[in-house]
Amino acid sequence: MVPKTDSIKPTITDMISLEFVSHAKISPKGDKIAYCIRKTNWTKDRYENDCFIFDVEKNKTFQLTRYGKINQIAWINNESLAVLKEDPEMKENSNQVFVFEDLIGEPIQVTDHYNGIQTFEIFGKGLIYLAKAPDRAETKERKTKFGSFIHFEQEQSASALYYVEYEKMKNYFEGKKKKNGNNSKSLIKPVIEITKLLKEPLSILGYVVSPQNDAIYLTCQSRDDKVYDQETSTYQIKIKPTEALNAYLSKQDEKQPTDKKETKNKNDKEVLDDDLSYLGVLTRIALPIVSSIVNISPDGKKLLVARRERDNFYFTQSDLWTLDVDKWQPLLAKEEINDKLVKITGSLDRTPMNIHWVKEGIFCSHVEGTKTAIIHISKSGEISTLDLEGYSASLFNTFDVSESGRLCFLGFNSSKIEELYITQNAITVSKLEFIQITNFGKQIQNWRFGTVETIRWASKDGTEIEGVLRKPDGFDPKKKYPLVFIIHGGPASFDAETLLPRNSLYYYPGIQFSNLDILVLRVNYRGSIGRGQAFLELNKDNLGIGDMWDLESAIDYLEKQGFVDTNKIGCMGWSQGGYISAFVGIHSKRFKAVSVGAGIADWYTYHISNDIPQFTTHYLSGSPFRNRELYEKTAPISNIKNAQTPTLIQHGEIDQRVPLSNAKELYRGLKEMNVPVELFIYPGMGHPIIKPKENRTVMYQNLNWFSHYLLGEVLNLFDEKKMEK
Repeated sequence: MVPKTDSIKPTITDMISLEFVSHAKISPKGDKIAYCIRKTNWTKDRYENDCFIFDVEKNKTFQLTRYGKINQIAWINNESLAVLKEDPEMKENSNQVFVFEDLIGEPIQVTDHYNGIQTFEIFGKGLIYLAKAPDRAETKERKTKFGSFIHFEQEQSASALYYVEYEKMKNYFEGKKKKNGNNSKSLIKPVIEITKLLKEPLSILGYVVSPQNDAIYLTCQSRDDKVYDQETSTYQIKIKPTEALNAYLSKQDEKQPTDKKETKNKNDKEVLDDDLSYLGVLTRIALPIVSSIVNISPDGKKLLVARRERDNFYFTQSDLWTLDVDKWQPLLAKEEINDKLVKITGSLDRTPMNIHWVKEGIFCSHVEGTKTAIIHISKSGEISTLDLEGYSASLFNTFDVSESGRLCFLGFNSSKIEELYITQNAITVSKLEFIQITNFGKQIQNWRFGTVETIRWASKDGTEIEGVLRKPDGFDPKKKYPLVFIIHGGPASFDAETLLPRNSLYYYPGIQFSNLDILVLRVNYRGSIGRGQAFLELNKDNLGIGDMWDLESAIDYLEKQGFVDTNKIGCMGWSQGGYISAFVGIHSKRFKAVSVGAGIADWYTYHISNDIPQFTTHYLSGSPFRNRELYEKTAPISNIKNAQTPTLIQHGEIDQRVPLSNAKELYRGLKEMNVPVELFIYPGMGHPIIKPKENRTVMYQNLNWFSHYLLGEVLNLFDEKKMEK
């Protein structure tokens, strides 16, 4: 395809400035969609989300919010929307829930939790929200007595669930306005902590509320630290929310000292505080560890459980199981309950994601090679794939299904960027028709993206590997092009066949490489999702080594096609992709330059310093303190004496998933071997880089690094004029 004469080569700034839908929810009747658009605020160096409403019947869109960052949205009913809004100007108490009644006017604040809340769900006459309990999160008393310290991996969780009601909170806020200063402190905040029923503090990983508003289901682990992610437990809380809240308010009112009330003695107060029966009935559900309750049937009688049946290794897929909680209530706390689980995705051999349960059945998405699909699971367990007319459904944003059976999703393909769609008819029909709601394509009119296609090749051991190849506009098969690999993290993730990959907006300038006449290949190496369980575990005890086979065999395959310059090959990636880049950069002689983003240099260093040490024990068959052979064999640093590939290293300063020590070890080793190396540390950043100016710098550094080593351009990692473009 010959480029148009008026075509535009987008800059890195253009890419990061693109707007797109971050999340969307469809109203119960299916006639409205609330969705949030991510926008870039360059002045304040942050990403923001504004909420919009699309009226299907009127075919009109209006903006609902204009200030703050919307992190979650949920329909209360067909005319009112709750939003979790963060005020970026405030450091504390900023993430709170607001309600837009009738979708007009100023929103009404309905939570006022210290240091903000994390997530919420509509429940009863109000909502359930997840936050940290102030009395456990605060350590002022301990700090006063003992100074500041952290008991490593032994701190109790402050995680808690609360219930509030809209009308009571509205009255509470009105009361605060009418009272001055300390007088307002006598007001009782109408909020109850439901998880006081738990016998000990637990870290709440997830929660599901019954549509009948009579039960809450929790998935927990013993502490917040991810090292405890295999110490899970599940619970049912039977509750009458309004009665519980009223009982709490009555008890608190009894504590208030008045002239008409007698002061209760200490023992009376302790009894009052200890009696939590008004909150409901707690039952521990004896599900296997690492099971999680992910959804509930519309009638509230059955649970949907995600569970790994074979083992609990990270590379093992979960299946979906149903549990008739209404029928087997007497057995919930007994191990016999495991026999009552019914597997419904045994024939899928894929990881189900973004799960919804409506009256028409269960809907979820999964990866299929380099594409994604939405499937329907009927009551009888039959699985069918929805026809999305050639689109893949974005996994970054869950699709949604209304009570009326209409579906909305973000769709993309190899020639079109993500747009928001809604079905014109119910999902029960055989042929779906779609309405396109957004038009982000207008942002990229005449942009040069090249062409995108899925390719397949045989790796060194015969395994078929897939990748997404981007060819420049005007591609000439008789010409030899430089080639760069952009490797996804995970490893249990994937790259999709898409015109605009998400990491082209944050880390790696694939579009810019293409417009420099460089081929870009994103490899779904062994261990990626979308190819089944057997493929997922092909890198067990073979990390790095098998990945290098997959990349080097891709070079061989493309070389046979005749259009790759094998003297100009580069590789880059973040997280596991950074590890693979470091590995091939040191263990292979076929790469001219590599870039290591938040990557592992040494599995032993990684194991002792990260927040998920079980990752290495799962993938490398045990602890390095007992057997370090595999750790050394699969580590990039193990071949440092033979290193020769110029390496760019980028890392967040406070990264806990892949601690900074990995970047420093790699840097010191390459320096010692006189290999060209640069290390850039991003202050305040964790594992991801989450600010636009920093993202632009990361992308520019990668663009300049490979432009220098593959195209011979001047190496200048601090060119302010170019970085602004």
